[in-house]
Amino acid sequence: MASILRELEGPAGWCYPSSNELNLLNQNGNWQIQLSQCMSRIVPVSGFEEIHERQYIRQFYRASVNDKFCEVTLSTVWKDERVVGADCYYGLFDQLDDTGVGLTSDPFG
Repeated sequence: MASILRELEGPAGWCYPSSNELNLLNQNGNWQIQLSQCMSRIVPVSGFEEIHERQYIRQFYRASVNDKFCEVTLSTVWKDERVVGADCYYGLFDQLDDTGVGLTSDPFG
């Protein structure tokens, strides 16, 4: 799924802006160019985290552009049945607001 986002240079239809209050995409401003530049470079910054056993596994991805960085949370499985595409959360943040990986850790579902 990350390779799709890099190719699109932005979020896919199954991605949602993170509700984190520090997410610049939830504020006024034209952030599309910086988001596109950033999303085209995302790489994994965490291992796979199993949040609910055999139900929800996620991994965080990040990249930087100038004084901003983007973060994407991608889920990989729901039970043993299918890939979950709807649980993709993304955000664009100021470097000064970086409190560590997990800024786009919105609630599952």
